[in-house]
Amino acid sequence: MKIPLINFSFFLILSITPAAESSQPTGGNITLAEKHHIIIEIADTPELRKNGLMHRTLLQKDHGMLFVYPMQAEQGVWMKNTLISLDVIFISADNKIVAILENLPPCHHDPCPVYSSTAQAKYMLEIQAGSIAEKTIQIGQTVMIDYAHRK
Repeated sequence: MKIPLINFSFFLILSITPAAESSQPTGGNITLAEKHHIIIEIADTPELRKNGLMHRTLLQKDHGMLFVYPMQAEQGVWMKNTLISLDVIFISADNKIVAILENLPPCHHDPCPVYSSTAQAKYMLEIQAGSIAEKTIQIGQTVMIDYAHRK
């Protein structure tokens, strides 16, 4: 009697779903002020933007998270459940720094304030607190962004 073979590749394909892919940040690099390289995680889905750097106890030097928004607009950031202080850089669609927020403190209790970009931005970069002053980052500087867009 012949036993039919089962094609297990069918089962493997079913285990890989787009939802699983979208819940993990992708990576890339940013160059600030033409000389400061930052290794970034990309938050380019609503879920990734919502979670951001929440619940993390450490952000390494020269690492950060780039929030990519569907369209350029005034953006806001809050520090709810964020355990570390952050510097935030808002970047326009043409890769210019349009606003800066320094040393935003963690927020442990509601209500947590929302900090605004006060300028239209397509991207928001969160980096270790103190980095803006250390690297002399300023409004108007050009930023080079290199990352793979999620499909």
